[in-house]
Parts: sequence; structure tokens; C-alpha cells
Amino acid sequence: MAHAVSQPTQTSVTAGSVVQIDEPRHLGARLPAETAFEDENGARFTLGDILGKPVILVLSYYGCDGTCPTINIELAAALSRLDRFKLGSDFRVLTVSFDARDTSGSAAEFLRKTGLSSASGWRHAVLKDSDVKAFAGSVGFNYFWSDAAKAFMHPNVLIFLTPEGRVARYIYGTRMDVRNIELALIDADWNRISNSTAVFDMLTGACFSYNYAEGKYQMNYSLAAGLGALVFGIGMLGLGFWAYRKKIGGQHA
Repeated sequence: MAHAVSQPTQTSVTAGSVVQIDEPRHLGARLPAETAFEDENGARFTLGDILGKPVILVLSYYGCDGTCPTINIELAAALSRLDRFKLGSDFRVLTVSFDARDTSGSAAEFLRKTGLSSASGWRHAVLKDSDVKAFAGSVGFNYFWSDAAKAFMHPNVLIFLTPEGRVARYIYGTRMDVRNIELALIDADWNRISNSTAVFDMLTGACFSYNYAEGKYQMNYSLAAGLGALVFGIGMLGLGFWAYRKKIGGQHA
């Protein structure tokens, strides 16, 4: 079904700051598990049906011919390069339209236009029986209609949810960094995903801090230096103990 052409009802505004996400207010917020959706195939499901694993939430609108297709295409390309975690078995992705005019048919058309397929573990959906504006607002996602651009103005952001449906992380932009995605998935579900390689995940979680100003992870140099000093100190103690044991052994020979 083609995208509807009726004009949206949002009030036009010009202040770009209105789309900024107030992260301190929304980090940790829990989305209702009973929130209902309809996917590109017309199948109904709830948020609770896809929880139990980390979820990457993408808010787009299917009539967009700009950044919404781009962020979905770039995310698909980045996930194809993600080696540690597998879409479907380790995490899921949910693209939801914030345009109340969208339908499951326009979601299917969006997939066709972008060349994306219905991947296992990734659903493109519209809200059912819920207020679109309220759902977007629950994760701090603000948007408005621009009469000049004839398009919605909105942030380009990936929202990482914990297996319980709490907001764990935001990553901004349409250029996807695979490492950032991997680290955000570790943040979103530390206990479950880190079980197989707990030491590795603890080190990456400790050595990389999230830079809110730039919207990306960066090396925590002070902590990395501290860990390095700790490892060096333990190594020197071990070397000293080995030398002492060798000396004692030589005296008794």
C-alpha cells in the first residue's frame, strides 16, 4: 500500500532544539510490555513478545525519502559486520513509525524501496491501539512537521533497550560504528551476553566510556592506565615470587 498523502496534524515549529533528547530524564525508563504493534506482514505482536533479549529500537517514518531509509540501511550493513552477536538469537531490532498515517502496507513498501528484507529478528512495524506521540515521547524522541521541508524533523538515533524493556543507551547519527553497537549491546544486556566471555566484557565495559556530548564510545584512558598499572604490578609480584622460589630452590640443591 502506498504511503498516505494526507497532511499530518503536528504543529509546525522552527526550533531545532525541540528534537533533542533529554537523556538523563529517559535513561532507565521502562516501556510497557503490552504495547501493541503490527508488522510489515500485518502480524500483530507486543513489545513483550520480543523482549527477553536486548532490542535496538529505531523510530522512523515510512514516507521519508531522506535519513529514515539511510539509518535503516546503514544499520543493516553494520549488523552484517557484527561478529560477536547474532541478530535474532542474541538481540532483536524493531523499527517503528512515528507517523500516525503509516500502516503495515507502507512498512512493506518501505522495505521494498530500501531493498531491505524481512530479516529474522528485525521487524518494521506500526503502533496499534497506542498513541504514537506518547510512545515516542516515552523514550524522549521528539519530532515536528516542517512546512518548508514538507517532512518531519527528528533525531537520527538508535535506542538500546534491556531485555526488560528499559532504555539503556542512545547512539546518534546515520553512520554506524560496529564497535559502538557491540559495546551498546553489552551495556544493554551485561549479564546474559557477557556470561560466555565475562572477563572480556568487563574489560571492554570498563575501558570504554560513553561520551554523551559526541554520542559515541571512547577509550577511558585514566581507567585503562589504572588497569595497566594493576596488571603490571601483579606481573612484577609474580616475577618476584618466581625469582624468590628459584633462589630458594638453588640453595637447597
